[in-house]
Amino acid sequence: MKLKINLLIFITAAVFLLLVHPAFAAEDLSDITEIVYGDESYLVENYLQFQERISGKNRPVVGLALSGGGARAIVNFGIVKALRENGIPIDFLVGTSMGAIVSVIYGGGLPVDQMTDIISSTPFVDLLNIGISGGGSLLDTEKVNLFLERISPNKRLEDFPVPAALLSFNLSEGKKYLATSGRISEEIQSSYSIPFYFPIHSKGEDYFIDAGILEATPAKAASLLGADIVIATTSFDNFDLEDYGSASRSAGRFLNIIQKKHSTQIINRYADIVIECDVGDYSFMDFNMAEKFIQIGYETAVDMMPEIKAELAKKGVTTVDYIPRKHYNISGSLRDLEYDRFVTQGKDLEFLLYYGRDHSIFKQEMLRSPLNDFQTGLEFKNKNLSLGVLEKDGFDSGYEAFFRFAKMTEQLDFFFSYSNDYDSDTEDDYEGEIKYFGERFNFGFGEGRRMDEEYYLFGADFREEGKKIEWQTENDIIFLKDESESEILSSHYINYDFSRAWGIETRLVYNSSDILPSPVIYRGRDLDDFEAEFQSAVNFNYNYRLSEPFELLQVFQMTNIGAYLIADYYKDGEGDTASAAGIGVNSKLYLLGLKPIELDIYTAYDFDREDERFGVELGYKF
Repeated sequence: MKLKINLLIFITAAVFLLLVHPAFAAEDLSDITEIVYGDESYLVENYLQFQERISGKNRPVVGLALSGGGARAIVNFGIVKALRENGIPIDFLVGTSMGAIVSVIYGGGLPVDQMTDIISSTPFVDLLNIGISGGGSLLDTEKVNLFLERISPNKRLEDFPVPAALLSFNLSEGKKYLATSGRISEEIQSSYSIPFYFPIHSKGEDYFIDAGILEATPAKAASLLGADIVIATTSFDNFDLEDYGSASRSAGRFLNIIQKKHSTQIINRYADIVIECDVGDYSFMDFNMAEKFIQIGYETAVDMMPEIKAELAKKGVTTVDYIPRKHYNISGSLRDLEYDRFVTQGKDLEFLLYYGRDHSIFKQEMLRSPLNDFQTGLEFKNKNLSLGVLEKDGFDSGYEAFFRFAKMTEQLDFFFSYSNDYDSDTEDDYEGEIKYFGERFNFGFGEGRRMDEEYYLFGADFREEGKKIEWQTENDIIFLKDESESEILSSHYINYDFSRAWGIETRLVYNSSDILPSPVIYRGRDLDDFEAEFQSAVNFNYNYRLSEPFELLQVFQMTNIGAYLIADYYKDGEGDTASAAGIGVNSKLYLLGLKPIELDIYTAYDFDREDERFGVELGYKF
């Protein structure tokens, strides 16, 4: 009973942590003006101030209306790049959905080349959490919004070097809404709030969603704000299927027809120049094709450049010489993203749900052992402090708990882990560590106790990536206090791509310790965490890209299917060895094209036991 009381104390401390610091409250100082334009009302923040910012050009004002469309609307990055390279003036931007994201990234002051690099190479999946914390959406996007703000040289819309307005729809008022002021992280969500998919945005007593159904290309909003010439972009979905029998397909078709009807009417009436990108055969979930979309947008705009320049010249607008923008140092934000150090404002309670991989706090993170069971828990967060608890074969058997003080300094974090096994005869396990995070490496030191053995800990991780090769390593060295000896656990992952289709993947684990559990990577037989001294697992991979992505319920997307040959080896502490060979297939099912669920099916033959093993591994982290 005493041991179980410890869990109650831990949860009480976690709740206290959430209540100690008040949540961050946004300050809304906006002046809202209602404007009736084209027989409908818009609510516009700080309308007169926005007018002042775009006036005084001694020529017609050029507004760029950037369309939404999910992943397809990434074409807007290429369009902006082409317009800027050719000296087309952009006096202000209006965006909805993905177009709003493009507006804040470019309007905030990033150079075009840095902007496109970020979109094509940043692992945005690491910024997305599964929305199981009561928000009513599939994905939680708080980190995305904060990341967009952190990479921007200017954090507030009213300070942008190129004024930007974000179009959304105010559900409470039943009117379109244009945000022109406030912090990026507090304003951007309203423009891509899509019910069920992404969180609904609230401000005071008002609720906001994506306005794309009514104005996917905000040409009308650009005209309202004062554009004498509106350059509009499109990235429509054809959604031309033969079978609309399912609920998702019929609803998607109906919404697509409404969207296209409204947008076409607006474009025909308010846009002077329309850059139409031929991306209708792609899905809104095709985020893995960011580079291709950027190129499509760029090439489409370049092909239209003579027409664009001629139309502008008719109205007295000539090209301009842009002053090159300075590169903004975002390495810290990217490093925080890579090492899960992205700190958000306020308090949060997250449910933890794992399946397919062992996420024990006392095991290495890079290579996870297969675990065909669920692991559940809770994590309490308050800014850079977090407390979590994870079941250990069910909370009736025990639990693991952890505390993290992220970003004690710009490069230091503190971790403390605790394990309580109700049925164990040994004292409870614990480990405390201070960790330093560098550009491509991190190392830590601390002390702990496992299986009644007290020790000092030194850890070092490293990562190197090239165009064709990737190498990661995670290493733990412990010095036992009583026995004055050291033990090591070293894991390595090496992947080399011969081409886009063929590659070789190697995983290696060496463990000389009796108290540090190994990641289990040998597939010829079941091993426990301490049985193998050395393991190697090699996959000879073939990756086939589907000509058309497979989509399920307009929520999940599969783009690739892989096949591989297996060559595994292991040696135990007594010197006994075994080897295995086999074949497998794998794929990833992406939630909204972003969050992966891994599926791995294989069969491996152990030559030592002359026995075949069949494995199915399903890995996801919610």
